[in-house]
Amino acid sequence: MVSLIVGKKDLESLRYTAETAYKTTEFWKEKFLNIDVEELTPEVLLSESNNIFINSHDLYDIERIWPTYIRNMEVFHVLSRTSGTTGKPKRIPYTTDDIKRGSRQLKPWANELMENAVVASFFPQLPSSSGFFVLGAFRYLGTKLRYVQIPIQYILEEDLLIHELREIKPTSLFALTTSAYKLGFVLPEDIKADIQTLVVGGEPLTKELAKGILDNFPNAVIVDVLGMSEDGLVGYRIVTKNQIEAPFNFPESLLILKKTEDKYEEYYHVYVTKVMKEGELTGLPIFNYKNWDLARVVDGKVLNILRSNDVISLGGAKLHIDQVMDIVHRYPFLVDFVIIYHPLSPENPKPKAIIKVGYVGKKPPGIEDEIRELIYEANNPVRYEVEEAKSSELVVEAVPAEEVRRGLPQKPGKTKRIFIVGKDL
Repeated sequence: MVSLIVGKKDLESLRYTAETAYKTTEFWKEKFLNIDVEELTPEVLLSESNNIFINSHDLYDIERIWPTYIRNMEVFHVLSRTSGTTGKPKRIPYTTDDIKRGSRQLKPWANELMENAVVASFFPQLPSSSGFFVLGAFRYLGTKLRYVQIPIQYILEEDLLIHELREIKPTSLFALTTSAYKLGFVLPEDIKADIQTLVVGGEPLTKELAKGILDNFPNAVIVDVLGMSEDGLVGYRIVTKNQIEAPFNFPESLLILKKTEDKYEEYYHVYVTKVMKEGELTGLPIFNYKNWDLARVVDGKVLNILRSNDVISLGGAKLHIDQVMDIVHRYPFLVDFVIIYHPLSPENPKPKAIIKVGYVGKKPPGIEDEIRELIYEANNPVRYEVEEAKSSELVVEAVPAEEVRRGLPQKPGKTKRIFIVGKDL
């Protein structure tokens, strides 16, 4: 399959969204100049994806991107601030209709799984979009739950964390994917037994990582959420012990998936369109948003979404973070990993990746060689570039878990895996 169209394909809503964007923004008026927006279809967005698209750097030009009803202060709106991974933070406007739309994005699973839940949330609050969208959407939906914001620093303070959770008695945890995994190793059994749902996101939930989380939380299901500042709660999937590789659903967004240009059959570039209902005025219109996310697609179903910075190049090969995660988390004694990446440069004729894996207890003999061989088995192009072409280097180092991130920059509420020498270090 060269391309796929998934998600919301409602023509009336899509055309209303395009007409509104055409009338209220200079950017989309130019993009749709030769398109009849009253006849717009998902197939047209696919065929015109090289012309009709927006990328993350376009979002800085607010005079052309923001609708007139935002620029002229015609509706109530909030500005969210992104983390700045594209160079500097972006300001994303959200209106009341964004919250209404967000409630529709989570409604398919919230009504069934979250009614009467006590939520301990480790998601960042404002100005982060994750805290704003999740809390606002639940509030608008009217779900009967108790929402408790936990200071993100408590994840690093085990005694404070356990005391807080015993006080509030949560039945649900909202956290970054890796944080949820780590909580499974530090929380007492009685607290874990009470957890019925884990809402996670921010990092690919691989098969082995999902198994590890569900093993530690025996009575829980996982709601794996794809969140995006520009489009809210884009997609979700419900992962259980009986369905580890569940596919994503996209209730209010249209996604165009286009095959990548490399040798990896399962990976597709993702283009996101934010679809409104007629009468709504959401803060930021986007069509074919090209932020270089990748989808892992099997049998026409989206099983994982990788961020653009979750991939590194080793010669002509690409090492995807979800492959490394799936291998590392097969071992219960390996609880964390990072990749120190030395990109190709005049001073560095060979790109080099150092994978540091963190173990608990005693160092397992031969674990570095075992992980490297499993990476080669899963990714033959990497094996070829490292072992035969000698164009790149791949090193695996096993260290005590507390040393994996020592000396590396960290941001609260973010799980960073890849650190690039010359940029991050």
